[in-house]
Amino acid sequence: MNIKNQNVLITGGASGIGKLMAIEMAKKGAKNIVVWDVNQDNLNKMKKEWLLDHPNSTNLIVQFCDLSNKEMVYDLAKNVLEEIGTIDILVNNAGIVSGKSFLEISDEQIIKTFQVNALAHFWTVRAFLPKMIENRNGFIVNIVSAAGMIGVYKQSDYGASKFAAFGFDESLRMEIRRNQWPVKNLVVCPYYINTGMFDGVKTRWPWILPILDQHKVVKKIIRAIEKDKKRLYMPWIVYFLPILRLFPVGFFDFFIDLLGVNHTMDEFKGRNQKIEEPAISKMQVAKNSN
Repeated sequence: MNIKNQNVLITGGASGIGKLMAIEMAKKGAKNIVVWDVNQDNLNKMKKEWLLDHPNSTNLIVQFCDLSNKEMVYDLAKNVLEEIGTIDILVNNAGIVSGKSFLEISDEQIIKTFQVNALAHFWTVRAFLPKMIENRNGFIVNIVSAAGMIGVYKQSDYGASKFAAFGFDESLRMEIRRNQWPVKNLVVCPYYINTGMFDGVKTRWPWILPILDQHKVVKKIIRAIEKDKKRLYMPWIVYFLPILRLFPVGFFDFFIDLLGVNHTMDEFKGRNQKIEEPAISKMQVAKNSN
C-alpha cells in the first residue's frame, strides 16, 4: 500500500496514536485524512494545529463521532463519501477501558465498551468496504490489543470486547480471501502504550514486556501498512501467546502470573473519557489552501 494520495479515516484520531498516525500519514503524502473522535475539544485543537503545521499539504477533515451510536456512524460515513468520494485506508483505532473488576462494572459500562471497541468495527467496515471493493483499492487496519489474546484482571469487559474485535478481523480476512476482494486488512495487537489511556499500569519485567512508546508504535503500524502485513504484535513476546495455549491451563496461568500480567492493573488510573456532545455536530473541514 502506497499511502501517497490516499484518503484515510482514523477513529479516535484526535489524540494518542490516532493523532500521531494522522501526522505520519500526512508526511507520507495522504490526500485527505478524516478524523473521528468523541472529544470535541481535541478535534478543535487538532484542526488549529493542522492549519499551522500543514497549510499547503494534506487536507484534514474532523468530525465529532460517538462510535457507540450506529446511526451517527452511518450518517457521517455517507457524508464523508459524498465529500471526498472514497476511503482507501480505514483505521479502527478508537477504544475505551473501564479498568474495573467484573462485579464493579456497571451494565451500561459493559455495553458501551462493546459498542466502541467491537461493534463500531462492524459499522465502519460495512460503511466503507463496498466502495473499496468497487475501486479495487482498500486497506483496513483494526487496532485491537494484546488483551484480545489473553484475559487480564480488571479487564473482563475490555478484554472480551478486544477478543471480539480480534475475531472480527480474522473472520473479515477469511471473507476477503474467499471472495477475492482487492482489499487488505491488518490486525494490530500491542501491549500497553504510553498514550494516557492506561495511566498507572505497571509491568514487572520491562525488558520483556515494556510499556510501549506511542511514537515507535505508530511507525511500526505505518511500516506494516506499507508492507501489506496482516498482523502486527508488540512486543515480540506477544507472538508466543498462541504457543503457550498448547500447554495445560495450569502452566499457562503460572507463566502469566510469573510475568506479572495480572498485577499490571493494580494501580490503574486511566484518563477521563467522558463524551461531550458539541453544540453543532457537523463536519468541520480544514481545506487545502491550494
